Amino acid sequence: MQEFALCHFRKPQPALWGSMGAPGPTIQSLWPQAPIKESLISLSDEDTNKQAVESFRVLMQFMGDQPKPRGKNDLELLYELLKLCREENLRDEIYCQVIKQVTCHPQPEHCTRGWNLLSLLTGCFSPSATLMPYVIKFLQNSGSSQELARNSQEHLQRTVKYGGRQRLPSLGEIQAFLKGQGMRSLLIHLPGGVDYRTTIQTFTVAAEVVEELCRQMGITDPQEMQEFALFLIKKEGELVRPLLPHEYLNSVVEQDTSLHSRRLIWETPLHFDNPTYITTHYKQVSCHPHPGLHAAYRSLDPGLQLANEPLPGWGTSKPPPSQDMLNYLPKPLRGHVNIPIIKKLIDQELRQLQVYNSQEAQISFIEAVSQLPLFGYTVYVVLRVSQMALPGPSLLGLNHQHLIVMDPCSQKQCCSITLKDLHRLHLLSPLESEGPPGLELNYGSADNPQTIWFELLKAQELMHTIVFLTDRGLPSK
Repeated sequence: MQEFALCHFRKPQPALWGSMGAPGPTIQSLWPQAPIKESLISLSDEDTNKQAVESFRVLMQFMGDQPKPRGKNDLELLYELLKLCREENLRDEIYCQVIKQVTCHPQPEHCTRGWNLLSLLTGCFSPSATLMPYVIKFLQNSGSSQELARNSQEHLQRTVKYGGRQRLPSLGEIQAFLKGQGMRSLLIHLPGGVDYRTTIQTFTVAAEVVEELCRQMGITDPQEMQEFALFLIKKEGELVRPLLPHEYLNSVVEQDTSLHSRRLIWETPLHFDNPTYITTHYKQVSCHPHPGLHAAYRSLDPGLQLANEPLPGWGTSKPPPSQDMLNYLPKPLRGHVNIPIIKKLIDQELRQLQVYNSQEAQISFIEAVSQLPLFGYTVYVVLRVSQMALPGPSLLGLNHQHLIVMDPCSQKQCCSITLKDLHRLHLLSPLESEGPPGLELNYGSADNPQTIWFELLKAQELMHTIVFLTDRGLPSK
């Protein structure tokens, strides 16, 4: 930091440095007994210079080096400093001010306050590329405050990797952080009604929790980890969207929200080498949100009866009653199947499956489901599509490569759009009073631009999921 100071700080003025007589400022000489009268770094803008002077005054008040103004507490002073850091041209200045104040500070209690601020600062904002190596070196060499410096290092690494918290921590969160209570419990809902409880900190991001969940399933490949997502659900489904990997959980999780884990991309070949992996994937594919597909899934393989809890009236050694069996067939097929033949086939399957344990049955079911046309897609029910006459509601399938529309009865594909050809998404208001919203997609080449819109209840969820899958800041509103 002394090297940075010599290159970028203002030349020492008598009013600031007193009679030290040094040819240039050193970090040891930069801890003043009085507030500064101009910024440490040479700033050309007068307003920014005034803000720098103000930030140093607030810093000294927060650390206890100057009296606090009447009516203001430590929390308010700290929040004021963080708000000033939103100004990008002030960040290096405030970084330098805090580092200067915690260097050779004569009072340990005041110094600890400064380190707490630096720990928050590194978790929210990163210094410029010019200052960054000096900050890292300073943190590495801060032996007298080893634990506090290590926390700041970890926070800075997260900020560099994930971009920092776009929303400042709340006052309550900052208060808990200052008390050393920055950790809290978080419940993640897994497929099939299973809950997983984890612990997050002030600067935990979605990618870190996804990685933890993947490790529980024995997944170590970073590429496969990226195929899972945390879905944020707000107010009984009012808002459903996948969290981007770099989103800070404490910025989005509120009292009226819940988090749900789901595999969203199915590019990596499935591998059944971990019991938790098998059960989690089984529960996701067997609890498919679309009832028509759900029925088709469950009619594929009687192994489901061994993998699941037996339903009323069903055994694992004899076919189910005719009416129960009809309920597990897709509606379009119910009038076209021979029930006695179906019963006979199921009876044969059940006898063969007696040697299966629960995990083997689950694997058998997943392998059968994976042969369906829409396996690996997130499926939505579309009520209307522009420029397309469809007999009724259609199925819209979305994966990481493209979006397709399919007739649920004939399973004929009616439309296909490659995600890389999308240019813009636009959420549409309902065409009719109390009707469903819509989503407009602009896609195609510059020579042949195309527009299509879909009317569906989950238009907003579809938009957010497309943005997640494209992962390139697709314009949307």
